Amino acid sequence: MSLGLYLKGQYAPGRHPVEAPAFDRKKLEELETWLTNVAFDELEWSQWTEDDEGNPCLMVLLHPGAEPIMLSPCEDGSLLVAAATSSAGPGYHIFVCDLVRKLSQVHGIEWVADDEIEYFDETGYFETGDKVRLYSEFESWIGALTKRVKELSKDGAKFHLAMPFDGHQFDVPEPILTQLGPRSMDWLESVSAEPMSGRDIFPWWEDGHGAEYHLGRALCYMWNTVRWREPLTEKEAELLERIMEHLDSAYSLDPDLKYPWKEWAQVIEFLGCDYELEDQIETMAQKAMAARLVGYRRQGVRKNLGGGWSVAVPGNFVEELEEGQTFLAFDETRNVRVTCMSASDSSGNSLDALDILQKIKVIDDPLKYEHGPVHGRAFFERVAEEESAFWMLRGVSAAHGTFAQITICFETEAEQLWAIETWKSLDHRSTKGGQSSGKVPTPESDA
Repeated sequence: MSLGLYLKGQYAPGRHPVEAPAFDRKKLEELETWLTNVAFDELEWSQWTEDDEGNPCLMVLLHPGAEPIMLSPCEDGSLLVAAATSSAGPGYHIFVCDLVRKLSQVHGIEWVADDEIEYFDETGYFETGDKVRLYSEFESWIGALTKRVKELSKDGAKFHLAMPFDGHQFDVPEPILTQLGPRSMDWLESVSAEPMSGRDIFPWWEDGHGAEYHLGRALCYMWNTVRWREPLTEKEAELLERIMEHLDSAYSLDPDLKYPWKEWAQVIEFLGCDYELEDQIETMAQKAMAARLVGYRRQGVRKNLGGGWSVAVPGNFVEELEEGQTFLAFDETRNVRVTCMSASDSSGNSLDALDILQKIKVIDDPLKYEHGPVHGRAFFERVAEEESAFWMLRGVSAAHGTFAQITICFETEAEQLWAIETWKSLDHRSTKGGQSSGKVPTPESDA
């Protein structure tokens, strides 16, 4: 249930002296170069993937609160452009539509209809340019969505509302999570009755790149991505610098917006930089009401590992993929590695969890746990290397037809309990076995 664009394009007649070429990988690379240059200030990343038929797909992310735009070839060689815009807001929708129009003008593309597949803009804005209708469609959409969530939330479930899912679940008590912070049931009741009051969850509501755009972008980073400590990698330092740039731009355009003063002061401290407004921000931070600080990652997070597996780690850990399949999370003194695999016998039949553990025997008398369909075994060892010594937990958790191997390294024996909780947080969703009860462990320290 989302709003966005779903367009089919072909080269316009007369723009090419010979038969119009198909939109293959080479042509998509030309479009990628144009998009990343024209939308350089908005660009988060661009990357390549493939569809189910093995065709190249270009994914371009232009806002931290949006889904990536997809460009890929159709079966007849024409161009498909798909963009979900409802998570970022109507301002983002306008920006994407304008960008696609410019793309078509520069590259000689016209947007066409198809007798078998419907191509459209659900808001009508791409065809009409009617902003009044666009904003009305967004209000209707958030109203309908909150009413539906209200119906489904009676069983106590939590919902990500207008929030791009990046594979993380955040540990907060509120039932509604948005990319600009959690919301209560009272908020849900209010928005389902008066949809316009729900605009506070969209980071790009207004048209253009005004103060609200810059503040919304900064808040997206601060709520969902910032680790709330000094940066450990160059990428983290660049993120904090980007936040500073957006906050500074927003403040210069409109100093009267509601700024996250305490968090702004923290970012300045983490970067250790000289900043012209530092004294003023610190003064405002001291005056700010003692409400919850911005940042989901001040608490633990659960990371989706693929194949039904997930694991809980401290929210301030750096996260990476090693060799494409091993999940790595770490801070200055601890790290967690998880690799997930399937398991079957010689006939291709999926093995049960206990059969898997019998084949992957970790030690004669291991630590054990059982959470629903998940069974685990692990042991500790002291590792002494030439220049350092540390503790390691080696473990494996298994469910029907699959298992996850985990290693957790840490410095002191007192952290063994944290390591056990992290290992036991390995969780698996299965249509056969249900879901285990692993929870997000509280981080040992909170930045």
